[in-house]
Amino acid sequence: MQPLKLILLKDHTHLMGAVTELDEEPSYLISDCMMITGKDGELIFEKYPYYTDQRDIFLTSDVVLTIVEPSEETVTNYKKAL
Repeated sequence: MQPLKLILLKDHTHLMGAVTELDEEPSYLISDCMMITGKDGELIFEKYPYYTDQRDIFLTSDVVLTIVEPSEETVTNYKKAL
């Protein structure tokens, strides 16, 4: 499995999943993708994209702001949410 990453999109959506960088557009394959939201300091993981059972998505480089390493707490909560 690819390493888990936290992906911040330009619209400030936070996604998490196993990231595979591709050689051409779309630039990224996100496996087991979840969206992270929060309320009162609590992380909430939601299946993403909505309205489908598909958990693998492709992203183009023009929508991605940055990709970073998630904290251990975030990884633990992500794995529980799966």
